[in-house]
Amino acid sequence: MFELIQPTPPNLIAVKAVGKIEDADYKTVLALAVDKMVAEQGKARLVFEIGDEFDGFTAHAVLDDAALGIEHWRDFEKIALVTDHSWIAGAVRMFAPYMPAQVKLFGLPQRDDALAWAAN
Repeated sequence: MFELIQPTPPNLIAVKAVGKIEDADYKTVLALAVDKMVAEQGKARLVFEIGDEFDGFTAHAVLDDAALGIEHWRDFEKIALVTDHSWIAGAVRMFAPYMPAQVKLFGLPQRDDALAWAAN
């Protein structure tokens, strides 16, 4: 599931992945938050934390992630990924240069830095 990280400034969505991420998690938490922010502010800024409590994505959730990224391709201003998982960081490093948003990686102990970077 996604847990919203609170408090955050009004220009920022911050979520933490806990357990196995499923289709409903995207539809009821992340997609709704992104849709709302884009409708209200025109752009979205995201902090996405994937820590030790993360247990993977279902196949449908992977598709949801891709669909959200495609739908809002130009709507993201900044994306901060907070993780110590090397395979996730490697995937982000591979795709970040092709994304229109600013993308930056942070280690788990740097979550506050990620929140500050994404909000400003």
